[in-house]
Amino acid sequence: MTTPSMEQVACPCPICGAYDCQPLYPDTLGAQLPRLIYDYSPEHMRTYRWVRCQDCRHAFCSPRPSQLWRLYEDVEDPAYLEFQPNRIATASKVLQRIRRSCAAGRLLDIGCATGDFLSVARAHFDVEGLELSRWAAEIARGKGLLVHESDLRSFSAERPYDLITLWGVIEHFEEPARDVQKMFELLRPGGIVCVWTGDAESWLARLLGKQWWYVQGQHLQLFSRHSLGRVFAAAGFEEVWTGRYPYVTTVQSLAKGFNRYPAVGPVARRLLSHPLIGTRALTLTLTLPSELFALFRRPDSHGADA
Repeated sequence: MTTPSMEQVACPCPICGAYDCQPLYPDTLGAQLPRLIYDYSPEHMRTYRWVRCQDCRHAFCSPRPSQLWRLYEDVEDPAYLEFQPNRIATASKVLQRIRRSCAAGRLLDIGCATGDFLSVARAHFDVEGLELSRWAAEIARGKGLLVHESDLRSFSAERPYDLITLWGVIEHFEEPARDVQKMFELLRPGGIVCVWTGDAESWLARLLGKQWWYVQGQHLQLFSRHSLGRVFAAAGFEEVWTGRYPYVTTVQSLAKGFNRYPAVGPVARRLLSHPLIGTRALTLTLTLPSELFALFRRPDSHGADA
């Protein structure tokens, strides 16, 4: 593994290239590297300095070290496995919407982790995954899945894909404009990209401010519907549909998520454990206003609607 340089580099806006950016949230990481596992501790929320572009309003980390993506190659996160049932149930729901725009074909899941989405999607698609973590890739392969250990920039495919998916991934990209252009090149004409990320301009994100769960050390970008649409449009994509991501979770998972907030976490966990709430294994489907779910299409030569 190549260790990222800890020298922090100031970045222009990764969406529009502007340098006119205003501070949003201060640096709380300093010389440390971000926490890349999902332990939901307070340290999980420590970040590099956030700024907001005064042109397109996109929020991103600057300055920050470069090539942070290389850290993921050695990541092992056993706690991530606890939430596998939630991810599998969520995959079934999102596939219902996806298949209205792309019913079958070749699918590439970027940042496929341990392959939970792919294990459901292979009932309809010829699936492949792209994953940096050797630990996660091996677990996915144990499920009989084809997984490429590569960053997106270096990846090449023998044939184009019909569908590319990114679930909680695009906010980790250091250069999203470059990576979205790469997705355009990997798709066949008429192919679809599906993205789940946070919506920083939603009322819930604005209300929570720095306490919003997307403001965490792993994340380098805070998209809004506008900035997400802009980066895909610049690469040549057309918007197909935008809505809210249907995230399936349990009361137990919600209680654990509050560990990142020491001020309110203990109270929230007690409330969620109250008998009136029901069993901690109770399953919920959340469609929160800050969870952005969008489909984009690479136009085909005939301009047919997907």
